[in-house]
Amino acid sequence: MKIKHLEKYFLVLSLILFVLSFLIFSSQPSKVPTIEQKGELFVSKRKAGTNYFIFGKELSMMPGDSIYLSDQEDEQAEGLEIEKILLPSRELVEIETDFGTVKGTTRQEIILEKNWRSLPGVFTVRQGNDTLQVKLSEVKRVKGKLWLAIDTDIDSLNDPESTVSFYQKSTSDPMDLNLPERQKWLSPNTDENETVYDLFTPPIIYIHNGELTTRLPEKEVVEEKLEPFGLTLVEVIRTPYPLRLKSWVGNTPYFEDHANVGQGDEEIIRNRVEVGKTYKRVKNRKPGQPSLEICESNDSEKMFTVQYFTVQQYRNPETGGLRPVGRAMVKDHRSDGEPFEINTLMTEVFAGNFTIKFRASLPELSSKEFNIESSQTNATFEYGGRKYLVSDIDLKIKSVKVTKQDPRMTQDSQKTFSFDL
Repeated sequence: MKIKHLEKYFLVLSLILFVLSFLIFSSQPSKVPTIEQKGELFVSKRKAGTNYFIFGKELSMMPGDSIYLSDQEDEQAEGLEIEKILLPSRELVEIETDFGTVKGTTRQEIILEKNWRSLPGVFTVRQGNDTLQVKLSEVKRVKGKLWLAIDTDIDSLNDPESTVSFYQKSTSDPMDLNLPERQKWLSPNTDENETVYDLFTPPIIYIHNGELTTRLPEKEVVEEKLEPFGLTLVEVIRTPYPLRLKSWVGNTPYFEDHANVGQGDEEIIRNRVEVGKTYKRVKNRKPGQPSLEICESNDSEKMFTVQYFTVQQYRNPETGGLRPVGRAMVKDHRSDGEPFEINTLMTEVFAGNFTIKFRASLPELSSKEFNIESSQTNATFEYGGRKYLVSDIDLKIKSVKVTKQDPRMTQDSQKTFSFDL
């Protein structure tokens, strides 16, 4: 009899425990993943007259895509088309091209509009010590911290009653399956159920080599190596001035022209030079004629002017004897230097001019040397279809800048060389 009563007690106790546990668990609130409000996830910036929205997450969207605003009680979503995107410089990006995916850091700011694939420009990114250039016509999508230009105001996106979706509606085009993965909703912050997929986002499954995968293998990216600058500075040497003062008649000096000596024409040409007159070289000179002729002071080919000439007695410090010496003050119009002296005692004359020797060398091309005079302004030479422009020759700080122009590249490259004298 006691055993039967004991079984009844256990049965009643079990029922009481079951009811209590049901009431306790049912009273606890269920944990449902929440979606962050968009007002906390973006900032607005204005640049060059355009308002941009910058969301606090990486996006993979392009001009022509849309973001969608929807009320919690309304099933219809309002689409806001992206007019253009801006990607700042020094930003980590992932670029999907027709030939694969390129990851790196942007080297310059770039703006993409709806017709970006019809433009001739390039997209430049840095990968470690290497720089890659991707043609805009080959860019399919860009993933990163994008600045989106949308025809709307901040209040629309800040509406607490609506949510924002970046998920693009599917089309009947089977090629859409090849688009890179994008999250549908703003990133939820939950500790449970961590996954790359958001609520109600069905995964896309591929079969590759007999195995299931959520992502197709990326094509091998062929890195495009930038061509080297292709120019080295060999040496900088002082250039002797081509004129020597050898004699005079009265107050008129006679100069010898050594311009062609050592260059196949060994003839030293004697010229009578009038003081105060401006001279230039004679073109197509005939044998026996002088190499210099008087020209106007505004002639673009003018060479020099003898500003002053005198004859003085010079005492030899060793013998003590006297001898007449002709002295001329010469202004060279091909350089910006000060006037300098040429006298009959000089065997060589240096007027501050220098010869700069370069050597050009590129793969699959024979090397070649080029000489540039410091008196030349904006001197150019071509090598293998490339043009080199020599400018900013500074003899004080001993440097020279060279700009390389390559018709295959959209931007010129520059290099500054230093030298010793």
